[in-house]
This record gives sequence, structure tokens and C-alpha cells, in this order.
Amino acid sequence: MKSHLAKLMESAGVDQKTLALETGLSPATVGKLYRGHFNRIDNHTVTVLCKWFRLSSIAELIEIVWEPEDGEAPQ
Repeated sequence: MKSHLAKLMESAGVDQKTLALETGLSPATVGKLYRGHFNRIDNHTVTVLCKWFRLSSIAELIEIVWEPEDGEAPQ
């Protein structure tokens, strides 16, 4: 999965510390998503970030990037 959090934060002019404070998410959670170093993301985190950035789709926050070893992406 690929996180678009860094791009969203840059567009909003917000840093990691401020985003963590304003969303109530832990700085560690924000930092991991910002750097794209995560294996999973929970519903609460997705909901809070989508609401804060006023996103209409989870795909604006994260996307699945298929690797060659994953085979073909589903249609």
C-alpha cells in the first residue's frame, strides 16, 4: 500500500506534529503513514484522516500498488 499522507499534508501546509495534535492520532502513527512505513491501517485512523482532510474516498489517502510477485491486479 502507498500512503498519500505526505502529499496531503504538504498541500494543507501542516506538519506531522500539528496533524497529530489536531486529529488526536499519535505522532508515531502519523509519522509511519507520512513515511509510508506501515503494514496495516485501522478504521479509526482512516476515518479521522479522511475527515480532517475532507476526502471523499480512502483512495485519496492510500492506494494499493501491486508488485510483480503479486500477479495481475484484480479487474
